Amino acid sequence: MILGGVALVLTVALIYYDLRYYRLPDWVTLPAAAAAAVACVAHPAGLVGFAWPAAYLVPAGGIGGGDIKLAVPLGVACALAAGLIGVLLAAAAASAISLVAALAARKDRVAHGPAMLAAAWVVVLYGTWQP
Repeated sequence: MILGGVALVLTVALIYYDLRYYRLPDWVTLPAAAAAAVACVAHPAGLVGFAWPAAYLVPAGGIGGGDIKLAVPLGVACALAAGLIGVLLAAAAASAISLVAALAARKDRVAHGPAMLAAAWVVVLYGTWQP
C-alpha cells in the first residue's frame, strides 16, 4: 500500500515535470530503474520488461534518455503484472497516446512520459486485478 502511494506521488510529479520542462529528472528515473533491476533478482519474470526500454534504443529519434530510463521500471512492473503481452500493450498504448497528443496539439514535440505512465498504470492495475 505504501509503495503504491509513493508510486502515485512520483507519477504525478513526473507528469507535471515532463509536461512543463520536457524532461524526466534523473533523481527519480535512475533510482527507479535500479530498484527495478534489483527486483528482477527476486522475480526473474520481470526481465521481460526490459523489452520496453530496448525498443527505444532503436534509432528513430524523438525518444529522450529520460523516457528510456523510465521505461525500465515501467516495463518491469508491467511484466510482473501481466507478462510480455502487458509490456507490449503498455508500450504500444503509450506510443499511440503520444501520437494522438502530438496530432491534436499540432506540435512536433510532445512529452512522452505522461503517456508511458498512464499506460503502465492501466496495465499494472488491470493485470493485478482479481475479480
